Amino acid sequence: MTTSLTLLASGYNLNTTFVVLLIVSLSLLPTGALAADPNKTHQQKKLRFGSNGVFKILQVADMHFADGKSSPCLDVLPNQVKGCSDLNTSAFIHRMILAEKPNLIVFTGDNIFGFDATDAVKSLNAAFAPAIASNIPWTAILGNHDQESTLSREGVMKHIVGLKNTLSQVNPPEAKFIDGFGNYNVEVGGVKGSSFENKSVLNLYFLDSGDYSTVPSIPGYGWIKASQQFWFERTSSKLKLM
Repeated sequence: MTTSLTLLASGYNLNTTFVVLLIVSLSLLPTGALAADPNKTHQQKKLRFGSNGVFKILQVADMHFADGKSSPCLDVLPNQVKGCSDLNTSAFIHRMILAEKPNLIVFTGDNIFGFDATDAVKSLNAAFAPAIASNIPWTAILGNHDQESTLSREGVMKHIVGLKNTLSQVNPPEAKFIDGFGNYNVEVGGVKGSSFENKSVLNLYFLDSGDYSTVPSIPGYGWIKASQQFWFERTSSKLKLM
């Protein structure tokens, strides 16, 4: 079967940007790889494992980007406050991209901090600028703060999908109904020139866990809904049959 990774939107209110490297080796994958779906057209650039059998993912969470230079850093030492802003986050991500040279960059929620972002479009463009400039494929899902500026949750995801080099989707086109925005999957092919070249050996699922609970008796953050679970199970079953 195809190896899968599931990435959920962040539901935590953190002020620190987290960067995580996920390195997947073909030696750890099952040999019974599955054929990729030839009808999928949303992936502008085919992802595949490198000649060394490795596929590297740079995960970035909780950037909380706001208004750039005018937005000061939080949770830093007193002597670090002066001159520290959103631009430090951008510079850090840029350095990580150059150092790690990932095959895919994944932003897992709270990309912008809505309450402090006066213009959601400008903040989103600036937040993803390092990834866009790198020309490396990237994806994004939403956290609980992304929709708190000037765009709705759907509007934020639609804007992200229109940006350069992204493989993000608003929602899977085959799903007649699904809760949330930013539910989709991305397939990764095998090494070029190998017997796995046209196979989907790794499948990445992206799911929107929502922002906050809409059930009065249940306080706190949102959660994965039954419609999303149904799509996930249906997609997984479809891949297994290919």
